[in-house]
Amino acid sequence: MLDIHGVFLYTDYIMTKKDYIAIGTILNKYSKSEHMILLKLCEYFKKDNPKFNAGKFIELVADDKLS
Repeated sequence: MLDIHGVFLYTDYIMTKKDYIAIGTILNKYSKSEHMILLKLCEYFKKDNPKFNAGKFIELVADDKLS
């Protein structure tokens, strides 16, 4: 369901312990290499969702205007 701005109000998917462990493992293993963290997270997200857009994700992470 979307609000008036087209933003999801809720989703049927809830991250599980497996997701948190996988993300934590990536952060731990590649913590000395920022670009590898991004690449590995994108790889993980793409396996979960073939429609995942790595380019948009990387742009969002690199956007230093976010607060």
